[in-house]
Amino acid sequence: MTAEKTEAIVVRTVPWSETSSVVTLFTREFGKVTAVAKGARRLKSPFETALDLLAKSHVVFIAKSNDTLDILTEAKLIRRFKSGQRALFPLYCGYYLAELAYVFTENHLRLPGVFEALDESLVNLDEMRDPAKIVLEFEIKFLSQLGHLPTFELCAGCGHFVESSPGGTYLFGAEAGGLLCSNCLPGQRSVLRIRSETVDCFRQAIVESESKNEDTWNIPTISREEVRIVMERFLCSLVDRRLRLMDFLDDLRR
Repeated sequence: MTAEKTEAIVVRTVPWSETSSVVTLFTREFGKVTAVAKGARRLKSPFETALDLLAKSHVVFIAKSNDTLDILTEAKLIRRFKSGQRALFPLYCGYYLAELAYVFTENHLRLPGVFEALDESLVNLDEMRDPAKIVLEFEIKFLSQLGHLPTFELCAGCGHFVESSPGGTYLFGAEAGGLLCSNCLPGQRSVLRIRSETVDCFRQAIVESESKNEDTWNIPTISREEVRIVMERFLCSLVDRRLRLMDFLDDLRR
């Protein structure tokens, strides 16, 4: 067993005993790490505030070779998440991003792009930027890294380019994984009819997520509710359940 050092963001913490916690960290080099933090619940904890939810810290942990929990030995705070001191909604958004990282990833699966996207998103929430845009940007980068990004150009069934209907709408199959053409529609479940403005918004967001230039796009007011419906329906279809923090994000639809 060797001690590993890395930067980490705290995405979950639960009591393990009267004095210790089980902490889930999303790390730069090792992906998700679930470890026992002995003494973390004491009044004079050796970790102090470095294990607060959404905190970014330098950590040292001992990785176990079997299915048992890793052991966290050190944690030193780099940055606290401060938005929650000013308003609850940015805090809920941060918790939601942490829930995505916790639910959709496996332990010790290296995903440095996810760490960078989560780190950047929490900084942007702290700077009080548009939460709807921050959340959507993270979701797109996150799904892209996992290989689950839905398609908004080609049909998820046949792979052909999808044109809008005469009414200027598209069909999105949450279970299919993207837009659907009329030929591939029969037999599909969980299909949504969405505006062309919403599809354009997703297309622009995906292009911008792959660019290093400063973001110049925004979510049109007319599309905000549909964007959330599409993403929530798609994400829930991947894990076959509704994520807990989704119920606290209604303001993203406005």
